[in-house]
Amino acid sequence: MAFQYRFATLLQLRRRERDEAGAAVAQVDEAIRRVESQVQEIQRQRVLLREGYHQRLAGRISVDGLLAQGRYDLQLESQLQDLHKTRDELVQELQRRQHALVTAEAEVKRFEKLEEKDRTAFRTEQLRQEQALSDDATCCRTIIDRQR
Repeated sequence: MAFQYRFATLLQLRRRERDEAGAAVAQVDEAIRRVESQVQEIQRQRVLLREGYHQRLAGRISVDGLLAQGRYDLQLESQLQDLHKTRDELVQELQRRQHALVTAEAEVKRFEKLEEKDRTAFRTEQLRQEQALSDDATCCRTIIDRQR
């Protein structure tokens, strides 16, 4: 008789949940990387904008150009603030999902440990039964040998 784990279905379910939790962590991590990339791009644009501003100061000054540049810089600053807020929310979500992943991994390990314990008990019982059969066979042979 082969070993059959009584909670095999639950173990498979927990493993699937763990894998899904890992994928969810990866999704949030990727979203954070995209937001950080956008932040870097906006910061680069602001640096270029300020460099252009300083170059224009050396030449003729256009009030309309300065106002437009100032408004654009404010718009970029607003986008940066929104991105930082989004990143903070994503970091919180990442922490929540990482916690869920740790919990799911602990559940899988608990069921795997229980499976190993059951498997060991099954092997021990099989060996005990085999030993009992062997003892019975030896006893029968001994009785038959004595009767001859």
